[in-house]
Amino acid sequence: MENNNSTKTEGKSRKKKLARVSLTAFGFLLLALLIWKAGPQVVWDNIVKAGYYLPLICFTALFWMFLQAIAWSIVQGAFQKVPVMTLFRAKIIADGMGTLLPVAANIGGEAARAVIIKRHSPLNEGIPGIVFDKTIEYLASLAYLAAGLFLSLIYLKIPQKLKISSLVALGAITLVLVIMIILQFKGVYSIIGWLAGISRRSRRWYEEKEASLKDFDRNMRLLFSRSKTGLLVAFLLHFVARCLGALEIYIIIRAMGHPASLVKVVFISVFTVIINTAFFIIPGQWGAAEGGSLLAAATVGYSPNIGLSVGLMRRVRKIIFAVLTVILTSAVKKKEKLATEINHAR
Repeated sequence: MENNNSTKTEGKSRKKKLARVSLTAFGFLLLALLIWKAGPQVVWDNIVKAGYYLPLICFTALFWMFLQAIAWSIVQGAFQKVPVMTLFRAKIIADGMGTLLPVAANIGGEAARAVIIKRHSPLNEGIPGIVFDKTIEYLASLAYLAAGLFLSLIYLKIPQKLKISSLVALGAITLVLVIMIILQFKGVYSIIGWLAGISRRSRRWYEEKEASLKDFDRNMRLLFSRSKTGLLVAFLLHFVARCLGALEIYIIIRAMGHPASLVKVVFISVFTVIINTAFFIIPGQWGAAEGGSLLAAATVGYSPNIGLSVGLMRRVRKIIFAVLTVILTSAVKKKEKLATEINHAR
C-alpha cells in the first residue's frame, strides 16, 4: 500500500515538473516570437540606448524593495523586531528566485523569505507575517490598479474590448483578495478541517498539522489586532513602491529617447501588472510580461518595439537581481559554514 502511494506521489511530482518546464518553454517561445515580430535589430538598438541608464533603473527597483522591506518590518514587528536590512536582503533574494526558479506565481521566492529570517523569527511567526504583508501589498496594488485604470479610461482612448477585459481582471483580483482576507480573518483551521473530511489521506494530514494550523490562526488574529496606524503606513509604503514601478517604465522610455506622459506610463504599468496576474501560471511570466508591455504601449500610441523593449529592459533588471541573489545566498552559506567551523573549534 505504501509503495503504491509512493508511486502515485512520484507520478504527480513528475507531472508537475513537466507542466512547469512546458509552461516555461512556452514563455520563452512566446518571447522569441515577439522579438522576431517587432524586429530584433530595432529592439536591440532600443535596449542599448536604455542600457546606459541601467544603474538608475536598478536603483529605482532597489528603492521600492527597501520600502517594501520597511512595510514588512512593521508587520513582522507584531511578533518581534527583525533588522530591516535582513528583510531587504530577503526581498532581493525572493525577487531573484522568482526569475531563477521554474515555479509559477513566484511561490519559490515568497517561501524563501520565511527561511531567510528564521534566525530572527521562527517559521510559525515568519509565515503568517509574510502572508499578512503580502495581503497588504495586494491591497495597495489593487488601489494603484484601480486609480491608474480610472485615470487611463478618462484621459486615454482605450479600445472598448481592452476596457472591458481590464475591468473584468480588476474585478477578479478584487474577488480573490476579498476571499483571502476573509480566510485570514475567520481562520483556516475550521475550513481546512471541513475540507479534510473528503478523504482519509487528507484527514490524516490535517490531524498531523492541527497544532500548526491553530498556531497560524492565532498569529493571524494577532496581526489583525495590530496598530491601525502601523498598518496604514505599511499600506502607503507598498503603494509608493508600486508607483515607483511606473517610474521605472518612465525612465526606460525616456532613456530610449521617446516622450513619456504620466498617464501613458501609468497605463502601461497597470496593464502589465494585470497581465502578470492573469498569466501567473507561467513561471516568471516569461513572454507574458513582455507581451503585456508591448500591447499596452501600442494601445497608447507607442510602436510595438518600444513596448517590447521596455519589457525586456525590466527583464534585464530582473536577471541582474537573480545574479545578485546567487551572490547573496552564496555569501550567507559561507558565513554559516564559517560560524559552524568556529563553534567546532571551540
